Amino acid sequence: MTTIVDAHAHLLPDRLAAKIRRFFEERGAPRMPYPHAPLAAREALAAAGIARCWNLPYAHRGGVASPLNRWMAQTWAGDPFVVAGATVHPDDDVAAVVAEAIEEFRLRVFKLHCSVGVFSPNDARLDPLWERVSTGGHPVVVHAGSAHEGTAAPAEVEAIGRVARRWPRARIILAHFGSPAVATALALLRDNENLHADLCPVVAEPVRLPRSAIAGLERRILFGSDVPSVAVTIEDSLARVRIWNLDPADEDAVLGGTANRLLPG
Repeated sequence: MTTIVDAHAHLLPDRLAAKIRRFFEERGAPRMPYPHAPLAAREALAAAGIARCWNLPYAHRGGVASPLNRWMAQTWAGDPFVVAGATVHPDDDVAAVVAEAIEEFRLRVFKLHCSVGVFSPNDARLDPLWERVSTGGHPVVVHAGSAHEGTAAPAEVEAIGRVARRWPRARIILAHFGSPAVATALALLRDNENLHADLCPVVAEPVRLPRSAIAGLERRILFGSDVPSVAVTIEDSLARVRIWNLDPADEDAVLGGTANRLLPG
């Protein structure tokens, strides 16, 4: 039986989670079926058959990453279901925040949200992050783009390609497959072996990929739900993977094996 790892979930502090939910509601987003409170969202993931999740925080400005990273470490310590993640913002003392996250908090994955934080992944101030994860093996999930609804233009996705080329040992995951700039994302994956992509929907819009488009990239794709900020159900997202009829080993990789492989020991 496949062990499913959700490599893109957000189990965040109650007040922050409520604020994010209000953000979507005020902009007319479709109903989101998952509760935003962190423990309830965790239970929803487990009820849907998820065995483990990457819990990804993100910072909208400087100064919030360190306390948010501390909360992640303290709240989810000892919970084998949750791989607690870290974040950083270019306005932070990036080297210090990253060192604290890795050395003190023992967090194993990073998340950058370019549209929320209003920055490019290629911002030179983030170089200490890319240098540290290149040697430590910590994966970095990057949500490219600048649109408030979460979409990315081809040029914004290409910025992640520039990061991948500058830091060829960094394990980079392109969130939402760069949607709707999926063609750009596919080209970048074929050109950069250190680049991966997750299958997270963007609110109500799933990643749409025919089987032929991912040929040869099966071990570089990760399942992700975006729970709780998503209107697409986990079951529907899983069905989009299974309809590809992948080789069983490749399907296992998409649904969890690659996520487990990318994490540092």
